[in-house]
Amino acid sequence: MAFAVRDGETRLADLYQRDPCRVLFPDPEPGEPPQAVLVTTSGGVAGGDCLRMEVAAGPGAHAVVATQAAEKIYRAAPGSDPCRIDVAISVDAGAVLDWLPQETIVFLGARLVRRTVAEVAPGASLLGCEMVVLGRGASGERFASGHLLDSWSVRRGGRLAWTDTLRVEGETPEGAGFGSANALATVIGVWDEPQPFFEKARPLLEIEGKVRAGVTVVNGVMVARLLGEATQVREAGIRFLSGLRGQKMPRVWHV
Repeated sequence: MAFAVRDGETRLADLYQRDPCRVLFPDPEPGEPPQAVLVTTSGGVAGGDCLRMEVAAGPGAHAVVATQAAEKIYRAAPGSDPCRIDVAISVDAGAVLDWLPQETIVFLGARLVRRTVAEVAPGASLLGCEMVVLGRGASGERFASGHLLDSWSVRRGGRLAWTDTLRVEGETPEGAGFGSANALATVIGVWDEPQPFFEKARPLLEIEGKVRAGVTVVNGVMVARLLGEATQVREAGIRFLSGLRGQKMPRVWHV
């Protein structure tokens, strides 16, 4: 999926899709950029499935990409390969892209390998969010077995600026600071001048309750973390992202 500026407006320039991945284009609110909503028509992802998504914002384009609902990663059959999700994001000079998928729920016994790589040109801006929920807490399920390998990389001008990988095998690792938390949200911000956004983010993360949060800047990339119970992390994440963007999250987040 690619966006480009034509006749002074951001428009869809290219689209290729096949089951089980589809893209919807709801009408944006007045004054907001075009929105694309990703849908997994199978209702979830199972062991052995492979999904690949590529999103590109051409020079000067401005777009928002979200998902219709939380992505469900089902329990894997014994001996099956893990499901794999590969996401490639490209933001050209002068472009602005908000990558705002809803949470990924990793069921007990699920096996997921996900890799997200973002190439952000000088002069471009990217705001990205990924939230992982381990187990279906509302059903009393704990992620006592399974596999999660979730990696993020940001490249600027062809050079690696930041990379991070979370690996969980069964019970969440105490050494990683999870404690009793079952959800982790990571927010990535890439701008030529990240300091003003960093200063704006700090008070937004002064969250009351059981959600632990923090923000830092690494090699010009702003990284924020929110850790806690899934419902509280989602609510805190919505408030944080809305405040950082200066506008509401896409409507699909509130349905």
